[in-house]
Amino acid sequence: MRYCYKDLTEFISVLEKEGELIRISEPVSADLEISEFYLKEIEKGEAGKALLFESVDDSEIPVLINALGSFKRLKLAFGGMELDELSAELKRFTDLSPPNGWGEKLSKLKQFAGARNFFPKQVKKAPCQERVFLGDDVDLTQLPILKTWPEDAGKFITLPLVFTKSLDGKAKNCGMYRMQMYDKKTTGMHWQIHHDGSNFYSEYRKANKRMEVAVAIGGDPSLPFSAIAPLPPKMYEMLIAGFIRNKPVEMVKCKTVDIEVPAHAEIILEGYVEPDELREEGPFGDHTGYYTLEELYPVFHVTAITTKKNPVYHTTVVGRSPQEDCYFGGKATERIFLPMFQAIAHEVVDMLLPWDGTFHSLMLLSMKKQFPYHGRKLMSQVWGQGQAATCKAIVTTDESVKLEDHEGMVKYVLNHLNVKNDITITEGIVDALDHSSYKWAYGGKIGIDLTTPVDSEPERNLTRKPEPATDEDLLEELKKIHTDVLDAYVYGRDLLNRVLLIKVNKPGNGKIAKTISEGVFKSGFSENIDVLLFFDEKNELNDGHKLMWRLTNNTDWSRDVYFNEDKSKIAIDSTSKIKEDGFDRPWPGDLIQPDEIIKRVQEKSIRIFKN
Repeated sequence: MRYCYKDLTEFISVLEKEGELIRISEPVSADLEISEFYLKEIEKGEAGKALLFESVDDSEIPVLINALGSFKRLKLAFGGMELDELSAELKRFTDLSPPNGWGEKLSKLKQFAGARNFFPKQVKKAPCQERVFLGDDVDLTQLPILKTWPEDAGKFITLPLVFTKSLDGKAKNCGMYRMQMYDKKTTGMHWQIHHDGSNFYSEYRKANKRMEVAVAIGGDPSLPFSAIAPLPPKMYEMLIAGFIRNKPVEMVKCKTVDIEVPAHAEIILEGYVEPDELREEGPFGDHTGYYTLEELYPVFHVTAITTKKNPVYHTTVVGRSPQEDCYFGGKATERIFLPMFQAIAHEVVDMLLPWDGTFHSLMLLSMKKQFPYHGRKLMSQVWGQGQAATCKAIVTTDESVKLEDHEGMVKYVLNHLNVKNDITITEGIVDALDHSSYKWAYGGKIGIDLTTPVDSEPERNLTRKPEPATDEDLLEELKKIHTDVLDAYVYGRDLLNRVLLIKVNKPGNGKIAKTISEGVFKSGFSENIDVLLFFDEKNELNDGHKLMWRLTNNTDWSRDVYFNEDKSKIAIDSTSKIKEDGFDRPWPGDLIQPDEIIKRVQEKSIRIFKN
């Protein structure tokens, strides 16, 4: 039976009842310690639990983390509904085909009548305003805001529900944008340029007017997903929250700004953003698995903090996948919004956003092909569609292909790819968090069309080539080309396309991949190798998931790709880039916790779980 929660406290009770919550009473620090506890728990996958830290240094407020970091807890958060069930429900509401007969007409009427449950409900009193702090009592340092990675610029609010409205007041938005705490009364506002919050801000800047903003922390567990949902422009996120809940989200007007926020949220920050006030924000360890570096962003001035009588601070940690956001962000978005995507692109049968591709870097699409080059048409359509426009790599397949089979998909690609005919490289907008593009928020993209050729499309005509040389012999030949080759390994010796993985000593070696590629393409030993992939010394060539993560994150597809003379072979440079590569931006570091924090948390864990 479908149900919804009044607030976060009710959800915590259910998690505890279901054995999905661990309470930790031992004092912990919000500075790196909580994030390390979380990282150890998320590593357990479905066996991991939500963590409730009841004693946090320098704050009276408990911290909840990893509440949505498994499929079981995600199902609980969505009222007992599986993701595919919610997807089917949304498909029912997005079916705009005309009804046939009175039975379907009646069903449609009931359907639209049920949609009334989606719309937010206004209330005058709310639990989120049981305590009100104004003026000198406004103090963000009283909140247990986390520092999650050692090189972060400070403490960041990572699950904020940021409420704004357009300059004319006709459109509302709830987005999720990290917020760096600067001091007691100010934070950064990391509005990304491709989102409605940023678009609203641009309206206020052009009019030279102050923009009111409110931020909610905690509440119904469907809200974090709703805030990041890829909705059409100016569609209000509280509608999708109402859809998931099958009950309106209760909203209340703020005390100091003309913005409405969820009445049952745990904590509310009210304030404003000036039109031309920018401040350096970052670095921040992000879901790409790298630090996003310093950039100028608007400053949020807090005019009021309101809370429940006994609030809980809801937060998360982001980093290299899999993390909590893979569940409520990546997988939930992929499954629930598939019908909405299909309403725009009718040929799409299924979609997968692999975790190794950090949601926005790689998209796999199975499709019903209807005409020549239909797969490329679909790619163009995706690259022109909302948040999907930032996707760096798209692979299209026939409808029978099972996208969720990771190893099977890799083999499918290598058994079907004709390098010369199936690859499209273009340029366009990319995510502002992407560190590898040759320009900020703009770079190269790749499309790989693996659908079965029809009519005028060229046949693939792939044939099995003789066995390549041994890895040892290949490594020896590669070292003759460049002495800084460290290791080499052939993947897919039994496949129609073979991949030669090459590890190189990157520091100081600009364009080393280009140099080696040219040498390999000119040599005879490359005859039975089709794809070259280059990685730097930080990687092991047998770690497939990590290499896929490097490939999707470290590659600008217009700068880092090389072909042989007849374009039948391809080389891809997924190493870290330096100035000598023609890369003028700083290259960020990997996210690694300090040894002393790891040791400290291990010692505390022994005491906690022993008791």
